[in-house]
Amino acid sequence: MGDTIVAVATAWAPAAIGVVRLSGPEALSILSAFWKGKPLRPRVAQLGEVRDKAGQLLDQVIVTYFPAPHSYTGEDVIEISCHGSPYILRRVVELCIERGARLARPGEFSLRAYLNRKISLDQAEAIADLIQAQSAAAHRLALSQLTGSYYEKVRRFRSQLVELLALLELELDFSEEDVEFASREQLRSLLESLNSEIVRLLSSFKMGQAIRQGIPIAIVGRPNAGKSTLLNALLSEERAIVSDIPGTTRDTVEERLFLGGYDLRLIDTAGLRETPADPIEAEGIRRTREKVKQAFLILYVFDAAHESIDEAQKHAHALLGSDKLPPILWIANKIDLLSEGTRDSSPDVLMISAKNRAGLESLSSAIIEKLNAMGADAETMISHTRHYESFIRAHESVKNALNLLRAGGGTELLAEELRLAQAAIGEITGEITSDEILGHIFSRFCIGK
Repeated sequence: MGDTIVAVATAWAPAAIGVVRLSGPEALSILSAFWKGKPLRPRVAQLGEVRDKAGQLLDQVIVTYFPAPHSYTGEDVIEISCHGSPYILRRVVELCIERGARLARPGEFSLRAYLNRKISLDQAEAIADLIQAQSAAAHRLALSQLTGSYYEKVRRFRSQLVELLALLELELDFSEEDVEFASREQLRSLLESLNSEIVRLLSSFKMGQAIRQGIPIAIVGRPNAGKSTLLNALLSEERAIVSDIPGTTRDTVEERLFLGGYDLRLIDTAGLRETPADPIEAEGIRRTREKVKQAFLILYVFDAAHESIDEAQKHAHALLGSDKLPPILWIANKIDLLSEGTRDSSPDVLMISAKNRAGLESLSSAIIEKLNAMGADAETMISHTRHYESFIRAHESVKNALNLLRAGGGTELLAEELRLAQAAIGEITGEITSDEILGHIFSRFCIGK
């Protein structure tokens, strides 16, 4: 890390302000070659000018100097706030490179922050998630990993394991004196509590990933039930073709909807019927079944003027099966064709008219309520495959330790299982990791981060 790196830290697009960031031991001397202004003071924004080799004025800028080790990367860092012209930003970067800096690789500023122990590995991942968050829920999840309950829980897990392991190691040092430093009953109680918390975290993984990537919700029903009309109504724009001809939707149509702080992937599917009109419709129905398996929630739409809730449920289970279906919201559509007295009053049915946008507010509330009941609003959850796999290994080692305790296993075997568990959690925070993992994680970042 002896070299000095440079990159644009803001978007490459015309804007009021654009920021060029330098990090490394030569940052100050590189800037001084083209900076015209008062001597820089640490952490003070100062107005000055950037001039090229010929002395021509390029821009009036504000420069902030963060000396090592009190900076994001732990190195000398300089941030040059220019007018946000792509030409100006490119020229400032070129001036830095001409004087000895090199262009930063994706995520290299955050990599240096990690290597200089300014942030942990899971915090680095959280920063990337924070940058990419497109919904309030994804933002909340990233903050939890950066400084919140998830961050605290992971560190508490590792701290507990290190403390227990230290006591067992002490016993091994005094093995000839037959001294028990760690009460086996307390050890069992602590490991059972730890195991339960890890199991709860593991069960949150599927939802955590969906919140980052968009929660899939399938709109399902018979042909002509109004599925595409409902999709358009929820989106408030015409995204799916609507027709009175049964079987109009032959393939799945997927659109994003931000609702109640969640990023939802709404999937309009081909109508379900027992006898498809042709092979193309049959393929559409097959794809519908595949999408249903991937969905977190089904919006089952039926024509309230021609079908009862009992008939809709019987039809749904006949064509989708009854095993391992995600939760279902039963939606009676086309209530505009019914008189008040003929409407289904079942509490399990949401009455709407997608065409007239009636009942959509209640439907939106029901979707959010259902997702929250499934744990989407949980304060702490796993959202990265890397973390999930580490927790799986930690869970196996904690279970093995519990089994050894129950069987009266020796201290050395217990200590080994706890070593494996704390090493697995250490991979999450970055105390234990490999160059390959680092390369994969930091390649997800933009170049200026």
